[in-house]
Amino acid sequence: MKKTTGRDVKQAVDEFANCALFEQVMPCLHKCFLWLVAIGAITCASMLGNPVAGQDAPVRGDPTLQPWVGKVKGSLVNIRTGPSLNHYAFLRLRDGNSLISLGGQGDWIEVAVPSDRPVWIHNDYLVPEGNYFKVNGSRVRLRATAGTNHAPLGLSESGQILVPTGNVSGDGSWVEVLAPLNAHAWIHGDYIRRTDQEVNPLHLTRLHQSLKGQGGITGVPVAIGSQGSTANPGATVADEGSDPDAPDTDQEASEPNTVTIPVFDSPKLKKLFNSFRDETLKNPVDWNFSEILKEVKEIEVTSEDVGEVEVVRDLSKTIQEHFMPLHRRLVEIQRQQDEARAKRELVRVKENDILRRTGHRSTNPDVKYQAVGWVVPLGKHRDVEATHKLLKGNKLLYYLDGGEIELDQYVNKRVGIVGTVVEQKPSTGARLIHIQKIEILSR
Repeated sequence: MKKTTGRDVKQAVDEFANCALFEQVMPCLHKCFLWLVAIGAITCASMLGNPVAGQDAPVRGDPTLQPWVGKVKGSLVNIRTGPSLNHYAFLRLRDGNSLISLGGQGDWIEVAVPSDRPVWIHNDYLVPEGNYFKVNGSRVRLRATAGTNHAPLGLSESGQILVPTGNVSGDGSWVEVLAPLNAHAWIHGDYIRRTDQEVNPLHLTRLHQSLKGQGGITGVPVAIGSQGSTANPGATVADEGSDPDAPDTDQEASEPNTVTIPVFDSPKLKKLFNSFRDETLKNPVDWNFSEILKEVKEIEVTSEDVGEVEVVRDLSKTIQEHFMPLHRRLVEIQRQQDEARAKRELVRVKENDILRRTGHRSTNPDVKYQAVGWVVPLGKHRDVEATHKLLKGNKLLYYLDGGEIELDQYVNKRVGIVGTVVEQKPSTGARLIHIQKIEILSR
């Protein structure tokens, strides 16, 4: 077999370039190359400004302990899953619609999704509870659509009751429910104005039910204690204060962020709400509503008064949908602050160590001396330009160079020293201080 050489390959290439087939193939290859360039450009352009992809945790801003009611400003305003234009706009509200503000981030306001707006939750974490669904999972995500393409609107609580709309996704994996109070969304601050309406956090779920997505107050008031009332978790009630049969509230002046507790004749409700008030007076990161929820459950099971049952269910709903998520958020913020504080302290220690190594004093005003110990004569030392050393017990701390300071007068005395630290060879066993200031602490 003849051995192929580089000259043979070159000759074959030249012959192909001169043939008619080459003239037909090259335009096709050129077109393919242009198509590939165009597709690449389109792909890169589409990646810029893409909507924010689905994520595991809902976007949460800086929470407020005192929610407020705002009204939408604008003919048709987008409500989004997060605080940016890249987040999905799943809802539009008209001018005058009322929203409950629960926090914010930068120019964006975090609001409760209107109670007549449907949201989605995965079917695997729901169990039937009469005409409703109960969440059978810990912190199951609430979504704007039947899927995981966008940021969650919130996290449900274990045992939380949700009101279904009757709709399910095509594959049956997702169930549509009416938005609870713990489903949050975002509106730009330029398109919402704060109203003067007072908000009692104790009745947030009732207020949430009364403020519908198309604005204004709708529905029939539910009289507390009425024998004809029903324990409907999704019932629509009038705004707080519009019901003449509702219990009187305590008229004493309270601090801005405290919860106003209604006055009840029922000893059970008095005890329950006093416990709730005592808990909310604590630092929010220390809140624990487990015992209160147990009391609620006991009243639900044992009480023959339908009004009592409705009141405690309303309280339970408010705790689960507002106070518990708020508590978790504040705990997370404190954890983040503690981590940031620890990192700053680590950086400060490293900076001070660098300053000390380069011959500068510590910048900490609480540190009066760089070193404290007992002065001992050094004698002759070949590797260190020092006359004395500083000891703590038998441990060598530093070699000492007094310069113009006569160190013999400090021998066998406990002193505090300020000066410039100079690194020495590791074999010497310690660093050298050129003393700028020395004080006797004890003899």
